[in-house]
Amino acid sequence: MKQLYRSILVLTLLLVGGCHKPEPAISGYQLLLVAEPYLPLMQQEVDQFLSLYPNVRMQVRSSSTRGAIVSLLNDSVSTIVIDRPFNEEEKQVAQQASIRLVENKIADDGIAIIVHKQNPIPNMTAESVERIVTGTATEWRQVAESHRTGPVDFVLTGINSGIYELLQKKIFNVSKSLEPTTVMTSQRDVIQYVATHPDAVGFVAASILKQGPVEVKVVPVLTKSANGETKEYFAGQLELHESLYPFHYSLYLYNAEAKAAVGVGFSSLVLSQVGQKIFQESGLVPVSIPYRTIQLHAE
Repeated sequence: MKQLYRSILVLTLLLVGGCHKPEPAISGYQLLLVAEPYLPLMQQEVDQFLSLYPNVRMQVRSSSTRGAIVSLLNDSVSTIVIDRPFNEEEKQVAQQASIRLVENKIADDGIAIIVHKQNPIPNMTAESVERIVTGTATEWRQVAESHRTGPVDFVLTGINSGIYELLQKKIFNVSKSLEPTTVMTSQRDVIQYVATHPDAVGFVAASILKQGPVEVKVVPVLTKSANGETKEYFAGQLELHESLYPFHYSLYLYNAEAKAAVGVGFSSLVLSQVGQKIFQESGLVPVSIPYRTIQLHAE
């Protein structure tokens, strides 16, 4: 009888051992500023780090993305986690101040589109989303996939948030400022507002929806697959990893320590197998996902 050999490509989180090991001897104090939607996630990373290094004191505080960057550039903190990279203006300020920035991409996430549960809209194309974000569509009847009337209540966090700049400059490359009809302080506030306002449509990090029960409807995006077929996609881990979901972005850890200290050790932990697993279990896509081939033998 012939043996049948099949090669199955298995996606694993067995990160390459030894690539990012925590530093052997670390002590001191560090304040970590984190973009608001990622505070619970990064608290888990810090708790793991402190369990390994009892001589370290580390606090985590939430911040707007722009606020965290300003604090780092003003030398108020030396380590931040934000949901977009430094822009050219910010890089120039750092260079002029002779601040040596170490950038680490640590995970990938997506921007989820949420509406009230009573909103019957089945999906949206990227073009329809852009019309809402740019203010071209201010009524639901102007959104092709919509089956309702009334004004579009575009809900977003403020201009200093990472998701604001991601929508404006990375996703849609809008030259003018965005003009949401309702501006909220945090992404959790966006979720709570949309849950109680039938005309609302909000934009939040996909991973924040996995942090607890939410009373909103997540709208899939219609886009073409690799074979040219139009399909609905949510911001799931596989869809983000394979770039099937169009509204994706990366999470970054910046360190500006003058010499190796707590921040460098923490970066190593975040990029280690243990740290990356925390991201994976929280619904994000880790930055290092190697593949392995397993041979299955069947007679």
